[in-house]
Amino acid sequence: MIDTVLDVLWRTAQDVGHSLSANWPFLLISVVLASAIPVYIGADRLSAWMRRKTAVAVLGAIVLATLTPFCSCGTTAVVLGALASSVPWAPVVTFMVASPLTSPEEYVLSTGLFGFDFATTFFVAAMVLGVFAGVVTWLIEKTGWLEGQARLTAHQAEEKASESCCGDEGEIEGSGGGVSAGGGVPAGGGGLARTALLTRPVAPKPVPAPAPAGVVERWKLKEFGEELKVNVKRLALYFLGFATLGFLLINSIPTHYLTEFLGDGNVFAVPVAALIGIPVYLNSDGSLPLVATLMQGGMGPGPALAFLVTGAGTSIGAISGMLLIARWRVVALVVGILFTGALVLGYTAPIWL
Repeated sequence: MIDTVLDVLWRTAQDVGHSLSANWPFLLISVVLASAIPVYIGADRLSAWMRRKTAVAVLGAIVLATLTPFCSCGTTAVVLGALASSVPWAPVVTFMVASPLTSPEEYVLSTGLFGFDFATTFFVAAMVLGVFAGVVTWLIEKTGWLEGQARLTAHQAEEKASESCCGDEGEIEGSGGGVSAGGGVPAGGGGLARTALLTRPVAPKPVPAPAPAGVVERWKLKEFGEELKVNVKRLALYFLGFATLGFLLINSIPTHYLTEFLGDGNVFAVPVAALIGIPVYLNSDGSLPLVATLMQGGMGPGPALAFLVTGAGTSIGAISGMLLIARWRVVALVVGILFTGALVLGYTAPIWL
C-alpha cells in the first residue's frame, strides 16, 4: 500500500516537472502580459469604449474583454464604470460573458498546454459567444424585461468603480473658521486687528518646479515590478498546485473512468463537464493546467471546452461580481448564454480538433 502511494506521488512529481519544463516560456510570456497591460492601460480609458452606440459598444466590449487580462476586481470596475455612464445592457452583458473566458496571457498559456488549434478555438469562441450575448441581450432589452436590473444608481456606480480596486483616498477636512457661532467678528480685544489680518491678501509662496521624471517614473517600472511580483507568485502557486492535483487524479484514478464519463465516446460527457465546471472551476491559472492534465488521461476536447466555458463564466468569483452589478434576470441571462455556448462548442469543436 505504501509502495503504491509513493509510486503515485513520484510519477506525479515527474509529470509536473515535465509540464513545467515544457511550458515555462509560455508561463513567462503570460506573466509579462498580465503585468504590463493593467499598468499601461487604464480601466477608465478602456471603459470609455462602451459609451457609444450599442453596436459600437458591443464590439468595443468584445475587444476589451478578450484583449485585456483584468482580474475580477478590474472587470467589476470596468462594468460599474459603464453602468455609471448609462450604457445599455447589451455591451455590459457582452463584457460579462466574454471577459472571464480568455485574455492574451491565457491564450498564450493555452497554446503551450493544449496546442494552437485548441487555444485558438477557445479564444475565437469567446468572441463569438460575446457577439451572441450582445445580440440576444439587445433583443431582450427592447422588450423592457431588463429594466430596473441594475443594483446601483449612476452615482453609486461611480463611487463603487472608484473603490473597486483602489484604496479609499483620504479627504482633507476643512477646519473651522475664525468666525463665531453667530457669524460675527470674534469677541474680545483686537477683533478688528485679527479681522484685518484674515482679510489681508497674502502673496502665494513660490511653487518649486517639479523635478524631471526619471526612467523609473516615466515608464512606471515600479508599478510594473509590483504587478510582476504578484503575478509570478500567483501563477506559480496555481500552476504547480493544480497541475499536481490533475496529475495526481490521473495517476490515482484508472484511465478508463475518465474515458467513460468525460471522453468523446460518451454523449453526455459535454453537459456533465459543463455542470462540473460550475463548482470545480476556480480561476484560469489553476484550471487550465488541471484540464490539460485531465485531457492527457482521457478527457475529450469537447468536454474540456465545455468545462472551461461554464467554469470561467460561472465561477464563484464571476457570480459574485455579477450579483454586485446586476439583479437575477441579468445574472440568469449570462449563465444561460454561457451554458448554451458551452454545449454548442463542446459538441461541435471535436469536428475540427
